[in-house]
Amino acid sequence: MKKRLFAACVFWLASAAWADASLTATETRWLQLSGPAIRYAREQRLPLDIVVQPQPTPGNAPLAMAYVDGRCKLVLSMRGNPEAQSTLDEIPPALLAPVVEAMAAHELGHCWRYVRGAWHTLPAGFASAARESAPASPQLRANMQQTRREEGFADLVGLAWTAAHHPQRYAEVHAWLLKFRDEPEHPGSHHDTVAWLRLAPAPSAFATPANLFDQAWPLWQQGLQQHLSAAD
Repeated sequence: MKKRLFAACVFWLASAAWADASLTATETRWLQLSGPAIRYAREQRLPLDIVVQPQPTPGNAPLAMAYVDGRCKLVLSMRGNPEAQSTLDEIPPALLAPVVEAMAAHELGHCWRYVRGAWHTLPAGFASAARESAPASPQLRANMQQTRREEGFADLVGLAWTAAHHPQRYAEVHAWLLKFRDEPEHPGSHHDTVAWLRLAPAPSAFATPANLFDQAWPLWQQGLQQHLSAAD
């Protein structure tokens, strides 16, 4: 994303309640639901800003992460974007808070990788697969592999959040995410994270003493090993 997208309104999480006359009802709802994860980011000292795009953004992901000038930007693209409300409507009411919190934690996983200067890189000891199925273009293939790995890590961070904060809903959130990622358009794509999701079928998959990111790390590496071995 270009920097001009972040010249809009920047909101800081100053309290548990989100209230701003310039925010729409949908934006306020997303921020309220994401609030616990955003507060966690502040506790972890992640350099996070909240950005609400004031212009219509049809077709954009309602919630996304970017990195500009050393800071993470949690971007809400909700005005003129029906997907913002429809996404909430499609989540079962009992799972609304756990799922949206997991979505926000997913974005924090991206922020953590950005801040560490590790975006699109592999851990020490890993090497990119020399070949993989479509797309045929080497550059497209490399980009897809890199994005898929980052999505896998972020999904595990989201599940680590659920394990810590909504353990009684973990099985339902895991099933919801697995179904979402296993849709026909996802297999083999940059959002195909099923291999990583299957490594965390229960909260016990995560080591409780660590922060979310360190909890996700060993499972992510395990999934990388399987993914890269299968591509050889």
